[in-house]
Amino acid sequence: MKNHKLITIATTLCFALFFISSMSYALSPETELLLKLLEKKGVITTNEADALKQELKIAAPKAIDKETIKAEIKQEITDELKADGGPLAGIQDNVTISGKVEADYQYLDHRDRDTKTSDGTSDLYVSTVELGIEAVVNESATANIIFKAEDIDKSDNTANNNDGSDPDRVSVDEATITIFNQEKCPFYAVLGKRGQPFGNFFTHTISDPITKSAYEIATTGVSAGYAPADLFDLDISFTLYKGEKVMEQIAGIGGDYDSSNDQGYVRTAVVANNDVNSYILCLSAKPVEGLTLGAAFDSESGNDSRNNTLNAFAEFSIAGFTLDGEYFAATKREKYVPDTTRTYKEKAWVLGLAYQVIEPFEMGVRYEKFDNDHDTDTSGDFDYTLAIGANYELFDNVTLMGEYRKLQEKATADSSYEKTANEYNLRLGIEF
Repeated sequence: MKNHKLITIATTLCFALFFISSMSYALSPETELLLKLLEKKGVITTNEADALKQELKIAAPKAIDKETIKAEIKQEITDELKADGGPLAGIQDNVTISGKVEADYQYLDHRDRDTKTSDGTSDLYVSTVELGIEAVVNESATANIIFKAEDIDKSDNTANNNDGSDPDRVSVDEATITIFNQEKCPFYAVLGKRGQPFGNFFTHTISDPITKSAYEIATTGVSAGYAPADLFDLDISFTLYKGEKVMEQIAGIGGDYDSSNDQGYVRTAVVANNDVNSYILCLSAKPVEGLTLGAAFDSESGNDSRNNTLNAFAEFSIAGFTLDGEYFAATKREKYVPDTTRTYKEKAWVLGLAYQVIEPFEMGVRYEKFDNDHDTDTSGDFDYTLAIGANYELFDNVTLMGEYRKLQEKATADSSYEKTANEYNLRLGIEF
């Protein structure tokens, strides 16, 4: 009887170990339940169960995340296109092709916010067409080119956030040369046009935050950086570019202003400085698993003084939740006309939360605030935006997205301007 019991225990343990080892990559709920049942029936002790959990966590390979899967699919598609008889036959093996197409439907409940009684307006357009080419020239050099067209056939009115200028124009969105081999040297260089390292503009919904419109520096620049291996993903960089990109964008945030408005962001008559003397300092790191912290400083030449902006950001992921936040603040601004004694130091912040409900389904919410530092409110000044959205991956690399946004602006006293507008967006996107 005793031997039979020992055989039963040994068989059960072997089956349990086989079952557990066959589980995919990490302790699943089924594995946890099995260990609890074995412990409850006295087959293993509590200490033995805890020890098994630790051994399994150490021995299990890391889970393959969604980005890794997408990269593998992209490589498979590229290989198919370059195969004999394919449309890209003859292209070198070191070249990878990628792309994106997104189609949007949008409804806004106020066509004209200058009139509170205005009706709604809807739109149907192609929001993004993108084609990318990446060439790994050698173990230390990579070239990357991205062609993009945005807002194709989008309605030409301000209610739909489009002024009608070149809606169908295809442009070179990115063209860079990267010199980096982390295994051999921690220093790197990036030269070319791209979104320079100032701001992360986190979003888990269709729309981009207001901070991207205000602070994204998409231009040609040169970056030198330091990113050693196995040191908390530390990345320190210095970037040099020309012009006054941030100030050109800030001038249009919060409404349209002219020289008769002493509350406006009106540049002086001096021609903008296009010399290569604007720069960015950026630092980021991952001190613990799931947490990314960073800060950046941007300085652009101005008409009477430099214009400096500070950025800080953080992102933390745990148990399917992702919390991210970003803050921008003007630390120095040139003076504006007609009040040449006054500077306007705007600030903005964004806070977002996303939850991966199940593997293909994610929900997200984002709140953003922009303060243009005006002494009095003007109709059209940005106040805040609340965005709530959900994303569902219908098939591999095919995603359906939905979003609701409450767009809150400011208005002068006794104004007929509609401060609140509600926007609804749907998007179907495919990546390859």
